Amino acid sequence: MEEIGVEENGSSLCRYIKEKLPSCLERLETSDTPLPMPEKVLFGVADVSRHEQKVLLAIVPYSIEESEGTIGDAEQSQKFVVGIVCRGRAYDVLIRQMCRYAKAVAEVLRGGWSLGGAVLDVAVNRTDFYPDAGTVEKQMTVAEIEVTVRTEGGMPSETDPFE
Repeated sequence: MEEIGVEENGSSLCRYIKEKLPSCLERLETSDTPLPMPEKVLFGVADVSRHEQKVLLAIVPYSIEESEGTIGDAEQSQKFVVGIVCRGRAYDVLIRQMCRYAKAVAEVLRGGWSLGGAVLDVAVNRTDFYPDAGTVEKQMTVAEIEVTVRTEGGMPSETDPFE
């Protein structure tokens, strides 16, 4: 497997979530808790004041950790935060949406442990919930899911480590 950078893995996460999330949301949706597919799945921090969607999903790169390996071949653990913002509904609906969107994203990523062969492994590490994330009380909820993508890293193949 060729070395894949954070930007490429972020794009792979975006594509995979866009493809697989709708069917999971459909299964978790109920009449009192609508779960529309987010209109946008962004790579990078989302300024919610610039987006009008009721549900927004953003994938933010967080860190890279190199594992031990040979001088030219190692693995990287790239961490991302998948953030889900819910707003524009009654507070009880926002709370349920926050929980269900987090569950759906985690299920999708656990089921796609290699993102369709793009990476070595994907792990869902931790989910943090922010039940009152808006500037006005009970107007917005956020769930943040920490995800680790394990991929080959190290030096580019054209680099000679002994020069």
